[in-house]
Amino acid sequence: MWENGVVAKVKWEPAAFHLWYERLPIRKRVQAWNDLKGDRKKLYIEWKTFRAFAIASGLDIDPRSVETCDPNAAAPPLPDVRCLVSGELEYFELGEVTAEDLARKASIAMKNRQSVYGGVVSQRKPLVRIFLKKCRNRYTTNGRPLQLILHFAVGHQSPIEPVLNADLLKWRDRLVERIRRSPFSCVWLYDDWQKRVLVRLDR
Repeated sequence: MWENGVVAKVKWEPAAFHLWYERLPIRKRVQAWNDLKGDRKKLYIEWKTFRAFAIASGLDIDPRSVETCDPNAAAPPLPDVRCLVSGELEYFELGEVTAEDLARKASIAMKNRQSVYGGVVSQRKPLVRIFLKKCRNRYTTNGRPLQLILHFAVGHQSPIEPVLNADLLKWRDRLVERIRRSPFSCVWLYDDWQKRVLVRLDR
């Protein structure tokens, strides 16, 4: 955008991209996605994941208020998303639970336009890794509440729920204690393939 001969930087909005992208035929969608820069792909995936989570969570989230944050706008960085919950501003940080080997296979399959791939997946290690990593981070929220959403997405990695529930039963007290020493008021486990909340852990 030009203003008095000076280029004004326009913020890229996932919501606007989504409206345009969803109207494209499949062939043009593939090209549009391939042309999208990596940081914008990340923003779009986070925005889309959060919108689905907002419905599944049962929280009173105003969908019109959902906004992705620029992590470079503050130090420590802003969380991924901010929005109004019951009329009050809150922040959300997202973390994808994924086995690194399967994520690499998914990336290769996407580049080769393959719809089928597989491999052995450990669900405990990736979950613990991203949980501890996020809990160690610090964020700028100006005193507003911050929640963490750990979501399963890559490679249809829906967890084996009996195993997950057994782990949570065994380690719940230690997990809650770690949350209390983190910036988060609560932690959610969300299955993005089945569009449902698996677990919510509060301080």
